[in-house]
Order: sequence, then C-alpha cells, then structure tokens
Amino acid sequence: MDIKEFEKIVLKSVENIPEKFKQILEKENIRLIIREKVPNCLSFNKKNSIIFGLFIGISYNKRSVFNINTEPTRIELYKESFEKVFDNTQDIEDQVQKTVVHEIGHYFGFSEKELRDYSL
Repeated sequence: MDIKEFEKIVLKSVENIPEKFKQILEKENIRLIIREKVPNCLSFNKKNSIIFGLFIGISYNKRSVFNINTEPTRIELYKESFEKVFDNTQDIEDQVQKTVVHEIGHYFGFSEKELRDYSL
C-alpha cells in the first residue's frame, strides 16, 4: 500500500470517530501525522513489539502554564507497522480506527492499562 492509500484510511477513520472526538482534535489543534515507519529513537521498546501509533504532547489533565512551550501535541501513525501485522485493507482500517481512538484516550490522560481495560 502506498502512503496516499494509507492517508485515505486515516482520514476515513477520523470521519468515523464520534463527533465529540473530532471537535476535540480540531479545537485543541491535535495533528495526525502519518509516518512511513517508526523512528529509530523508539527502538527502546521490547523486541518484536509493534507500535501502531503514539500520542506526543501534554495530556489534557496535566496541562499547566509551565508547559506552554512544549512541542506540538500530535498523534503519529506508522504505516509500516500496520502492514507488518495485517494482510488486508479491512483489517488495517479496523486497527487504524482503534489506534486513533486509543491515542485520543492518551490525550485525556488514560494509561495503557486503563485503555486496555476499557477496550479502546
């Protein structure tokens, strides 16, 4: 799959999230960045683990006047990770949808455990 096809899948997933989440993405200027693959700086993760996406920034519940000058809040999605795990477009679409909602959950301050418990 080329990067343009993947971008279409991501845009479709954003269209399908609840309106409340879309408004938050727009209002809070949370950007969705599509990358071809996971940056080398994230290789600290366990061997053979897959990173589909990552929330980068200060979560909503931890914001203060002291962290105004941090890097832009964003969600990154890594195309290669989806392709390594899934053989067909429908499975990729399903996982992109889950990943976008999962990373929005991190924006609200939910931990990995909390998100797994809620099946986001």
